Amino acid sequence: MKIRVLLSILLCLFIFIGCSSNKSELTTNLDQVQIERVNDPFEPVNRAIFSFNNVFDRAVLRPISIFYRSIVPEFVRNRITYSLSNLSMPITAVNNLLQGELRKAGVSTSRFLINSTIGLLGFFDPASSLGLESENEDFGQTLSVWGVPSGPYVVLPFLGPSNPRDFTGLLSTSLLDPMYQVGGGSTADNLRYYRMGTGAVDFRSQNLEIFDDLQNNSIDYYAAVRSFYSQSRESQAANNMEESSFEDENDIFDDFDLDDSYVGPDIEILYD
Repeated sequence: MKIRVLLSILLCLFIFIGCSSNKSELTTNLDQVQIERVNDPFEPVNRAIFSFNNVFDRAVLRPISIFYRSIVPEFVRNRITYSLSNLSMPITAVNNLLQGELRKAGVSTSRFLINSTIGLLGFFDPASSLGLESENEDFGQTLSVWGVPSGPYVVLPFLGPSNPRDFTGLLSTSLLDPMYQVGGGSTADNLRYYRMGTGAVDFRSQNLEIFDDLQNNSIDYYAAVRSFYSQSRESQAANNMEESSFEDENDIFDDFDLDDSYVGPDIEILYD
């Protein structure tokens, strides 16, 4: 594998948590964080890497995210968020299929097709007005459904909290990204790097207060992040295990709920 591809994969993985979480999930899970024992045999090394990551975040990513949020209007930021989310739908659809969730795969595929066309490349979200709610799946969750154990907790430079299962899953998820299917060349590479950087800043800017609150209110910030990450991934895995079943193909489009009030992407129908 080319070094450039490896670097691209690393750049697209966000500091502190996996890219599968959204802001509402973070808020809910952070409210429930409890410091508990986690399989962490490499804690001394993990703490050192965590400190390095935190310095990088405070010195680079957080200031850029604050600047981004201060100069870019909320309406424009929302369009960027929705467009980035739309690009993840093919990944979610593939993982839905691998988990045996045929109906959810149909929903994810429909969201991508509708928002990429009627929604103007995903900048608008008409699919939600049709009852097709957004969700994110990654290959780490798929491996969990398949019974692969998570392994020990680790903290990776720049990548943040992970474990062998999730790291393997995130690499596989990144390779499924549509941006890696557009071919080579400098233009394609620049588009990929731009998308990755924008995604990292967009994610961090949405969660500035959440991470600040966690750090300021934690006696042990490392342990709090470790507990949050572990609980979050365990919760996602448990939900997938409960819901995973091979559904009747006739149920794939049951989630359509036509909204007669929708007349086009110029109407603000999106949720923040």
